[in-house]
Amino acid sequence: MHPNFPAQFRHLVTALAKNSQNKVVFGTKREEGSISGVLKAIYTPSRQARRETHNYVRNLENAVLQGQAVYRLAEQLKKERFIPDVVYGHSGWGPTLFIKDIFPKAELLCFFEWFYHAHGTDADFDPKEPLTADDEARIRIKKYTHVDGLV
Repeated sequence: MHPNFPAQFRHLVTALAKNSQNKVVFGTKREEGSISGVLKAIYTPSRQARRETHNYVRNLENAVLQGQAVYRLAEQLKKERFIPDVVYGHSGWGPTLFIKDIFPKAELLCFFEWFYHAHGTDADFDPKEPLTADDEARIRIKKYTHVDGLV
């Protein structure tokens, strides 16, 4: 699962789809594009995080909305008798948040592209633009979708 099909998963899903014993379903928001042997399943979040949402948790709210949309998609796939053995997804965007609730027996593998830190990474590289306390807090909260994927 990744909102931007096929993103970093192009080579993986292509390889998996070459084996006729695999049924490869790719949950995404992106309607464009296709890969032979890959069934693309579209999910659409009900909305974006509101402007009134606290700045620290705006990314988290968007992730929850993506997770909610994926949950609804997974419910539909389950009604159609699709039960995955393995689910692989990009945890940072939120699509993996609730997948174990709908497919509890599936193995869940999460792609952790970036584990956010306010210091010692890409956020504090410019001494002319020091981070504020608000920046540090917002960056700390950004990793919570990854943390959920670790448990």
